[in-house]
Amino acid sequence: MNDVERCPECGGKLISEENEVRCESCGLVVDEEMIDSGPDWRAFSFDDEKEKSHVGLPSSVTKHDKGLSTEIGFKDRYGKELAPEKKAQFSRLRRHQLQSRRSSGKERSLSTGLQEMHRMVSQLNISKDVHEVAAVFYKTASGKGLMKGRSIEAMVAATLYIASRFYNLPRTLEELSEAARVSKKEVARAERYLADELDINLKPASPVDYVPRFVSELDLGKEVENRVVEVIGLADEKGLLSGRSPVSIAAAATYLVAKVMGKKVTQREISDVSGVSEVTIRNRYHEIEEELDL
Repeated sequence: MNDVERCPECGGKLISEENEVRCESCGLVVDEEMIDSGPDWRAFSFDDEKEKSHVGLPSSVTKHDKGLSTEIGFKDRYGKELAPEKKAQFSRLRRHQLQSRRSSGKERSLSTGLQEMHRMVSQLNISKDVHEVAAVFYKTASGKGLMKGRSIEAMVAATLYIASRFYNLPRTLEELSEAARVSKKEVARAERYLADELDINLKPASPVDYVPRFVSELDLGKEVENRVVEVIGLADEKGLLSGRSPVSIAAAATYLVAKVMGKKVTQREISDVSGVSEVTIRNRYHEIEEELDL
C-alpha cells in the first residue's frame, strides 16, 4: 500500500492491519480479504520466535549452496540427553551429510573460498552489497575454472578489491593482502587476471573515494571531509595527481587539512588507517602544501 494514499471519506491516513486496509481516523475499511504474507503464528519474544518459526534463513549468494541446503546440528539433547551410541550415530550422519553437500572438488573449493570471504569481510568490516557482488564474481570465476592452480586467499582478496571499486568504496591492496595473509604482489596479479578473464573494466580509483573512510576512522568530522575533498580538487587542477597513488594523495590531503584545522592527528595514525608509509605521506604532503601555498 502506498503510504501517500488517503481515506476517501475523511482524508485520514490508511493503515494495513489483519488482512484489511482501514482509515486510522474514522475506521472506514477501504480494502479487505487481502493475502497475508506474514507468518501463520505470533511471537512475543526472540526465543519464542525461534521456537515457532518453521522456515530457514533467506537464500544468499554469499554461500556456495545459496543457504538452501539443510544441515544436522551439533545439538546432543533433543528433549533428553542422547545415549552415547546415538551421539556417535548423529556424528557419522553429520559427517556424511556435510560431505554430500560438497561432493565434488570444485564444490569444496567454492565452499572454502566463500568461507574465507566471510572471514575477510568480517575482519575488514566490508558492506553487505560489496560482499554479495564479490561472491558473484568468485562464483563466476569458479564456474569458468579460473581457480585452478591459484591461491584461494589471493583470488578472494581480488574479488573483494574489484567489488569495492564497483561501489566507489575502494580498499587498498595492502589492506586486502594483509587480511588474506598473502603478498600484495599476489593479490594484484590475481586482480589483473580476473579482470581480464571476466572482461571487467575498472575505472581508475579517485583519491576522493578513500576520504570518507579515512575521516570516519580518524573521527575528524564532516567539515574536515569536505575540506579534504576541496584540497584534492585543487591538487588535481595543478596536476599533482598524475603519476601518484590515489590513496597516498588522500592520506596526505587528510593530514594537511587536519593540521590546518587544528585537529590532533599524527602521520602514524593516518599511516595505520591508510596503509601508506609515513615517508610517502610526508612527501605528498609537502608537494601539495608548497604547490597550493597553504
